Amino acid sequence: MTAPNPTTVVFPLDPLSFIGNNDEMEYRRRTIQGVLESYHGNYDVLAEAVQNAVDAVEDAHLAGLDEPFLVEVTVNLTNNWISVLDTGVGMSPEQVAAACAPSISFKSPNAKRDKKNLYRGYKGVGLTFLAYGTDDITIHSKQSSSGTLTKARMQYGCAWAKERKSDAAMLAEDATASPLENHPRGTFIKVQFSPETRPRSLSKLAVDWRVWATVLRTRTAIGQILLGRGPIVKFKVKLNIIHGGATHEESVEPRFLYPSDIERKPSFRFLDLVKYHKEHAETTKPPADKIRQDGLYLTWGTERIIEELTSEQQQTFAEQLKEYGPFVYAFVPYQGSVWGDLNQLATGIKNRNHLQPGLIIGVNRQRLADISDIQATRFETFSRNVLVIVHLDGARSDQGRKTVEVEALDLANKIADRVVQYLGKQRELLKPAGESSDPDTREIEKDHADWLFNVKTHAQKSPLHLPSVTFISTPLTEQDVVGLFHQLSSSGVFPGLRIYATSQIGTYDCLIEFDCAPDTAGLNYSETESPFGLSPYTVGTKRRYNTRPLTVEFKNNLDGLIADLGDENTSKSFGHIDVCVCWTMIGDKFPGYGIETIAEANLDERAYPGVTHLLRRDGDAHKIGLILLKEVTDAVRAGRVGVLNSQSV
Repeated sequence: MTAPNPTTVVFPLDPLSFIGNNDEMEYRRRTIQGVLESYHGNYDVLAEAVQNAVDAVEDAHLAGLDEPFLVEVTVNLTNNWISVLDTGVGMSPEQVAAACAPSISFKSPNAKRDKKNLYRGYKGVGLTFLAYGTDDITIHSKQSSSGTLTKARMQYGCAWAKERKSDAAMLAEDATASPLENHPRGTFIKVQFSPETRPRSLSKLAVDWRVWATVLRTRTAIGQILLGRGPIVKFKVKLNIIHGGATHEESVEPRFLYPSDIERKPSFRFLDLVKYHKEHAETTKPPADKIRQDGLYLTWGTERIIEELTSEQQQTFAEQLKEYGPFVYAFVPYQGSVWGDLNQLATGIKNRNHLQPGLIIGVNRQRLADISDIQATRFETFSRNVLVIVHLDGARSDQGRKTVEVEALDLANKIADRVVQYLGKQRELLKPAGESSDPDTREIEKDHADWLFNVKTHAQKSPLHLPSVTFISTPLTEQDVVGLFHQLSSSGVFPGLRIYATSQIGTYDCLIEFDCAPDTAGLNYSETESPFGLSPYTVGTKRRYNTRPLTVEFKNNLDGLIADLGDENTSKSFGHIDVCVCWTMIGDKFPGYGIETIAEANLDERAYPGVTHLLRRDGDAHKIGLILLKEVTDAVRAGRVGVLNSQSV
């Protein structure tokens, strides 16, 4: 639907008068409610406002208008509002009057916008959502041809849409000063948030400017997905954060924030697979200086994607491949904890998920709002650590930009699966899972001197002072974990432990059992003296506490075990492992697995002395007892666990 073209605009007016007569109030309300139901994210308001701004700036360039080309985002944490200013083509007074009505768009077909440069938004509901998803919106706009500045404000749109207010929300003239007075053209949108809106409070989302910059680059049109193309126009992005009476200003790069772009000192070792395989055949054993990478990434165009699809898939999606011209970017770190490192480097906060594994679909240079699981046919566990971005030109997204038409979605899922299968075969280039990604460690140990440097540096940073234990630093490798476990065992930390054998070349690492008298020191639980002991129910009433032979896996960190269990080339089985001994966990989330801490409330779940946690797998009745040696050694140092033959080290 296009806007009517009245000769004059008289405020106040009801924007919805453009979609129905005055006696159709309930029809209008239902129409608006249908629009609002398409949006459910905390960043939807920002994403819609930015999307319109970027499209408008591109139109200004395509129309031959002069610089500046600017998008300026202001987040006022003190007064809880967001504004987006652009120096795009602007709107006429008539367009401002109709802009908040649904299905009205001023983005007409443009011969200069070819298939690779289509509009991001075209459904005409973005401003409708801003106006009726909140209770206070300001719209200022002017076009360079007329120089007329139209200023309007609408309140209580959300209250009316949700039937908290019976009178229709009216668009009225706004008398406040406009930032557009300093620009030749453009549009200014300001949205006020409240306890009735989503989000309720901007400061609850983030205070640090780095978080907001990351949001702009990963969740809005400012984060342009420019795979296989350049930008329509090189525009500038300015971010203002107002908080506590001060304004912080930053420039933001208008390009999607890919994980492989994030830097630290010393640098991550992220390998570009396309570039690497131009110099090294895919069947060649990798050279020593190319292995132990922190992550792998790739970018493929349509031709390479077609090569990776099966013959059947090429035939099934022949039409979609031609229509959408897909490109794909993919990234996989050596273990899940790297995602936390990347988020912390980008935002200053580790427990954020702006960068995370999964499938993102991009349409017309902008990502869709939702991220979904990758439907991998093999390497399923491995796939849970992979990010795949599939970009499709001209695919039709739904009203809230959450997903795309079924055919496009099916193609994206198949591309993501083929990427996972390819990356799964490149895993020998990655650092073994379970090792710490420590920036103080040299990138690769090329000789004995490098090894000495790394070990000494680690000992200085992470000393381990324990009675009767000769290790002077926390474990660096799986071999260190094995040695520390045996020393703690000989000190009586794990009462009744008997070791049959250990192995470095077998499928599993060790076979043990427990066998001791019920009154053995440390066997029975005591919160202050034996926190890793067993409940009376588990110890039982027999003359001896004993177990069957138990299969043990040693890992530097739990992440390594999760990676092994997800490796289709290993013969390890989750159901065959009884105990895993490791130093700690680097990651805090393991998709498909659950970790349960053993405490007094669930003490009966501890089947063997020393177990600190349980590892469960979705849909599996079996559970693995975890012995996290960091927790055990912390208790020893605190005097809560007794050791034999104590001596100061």
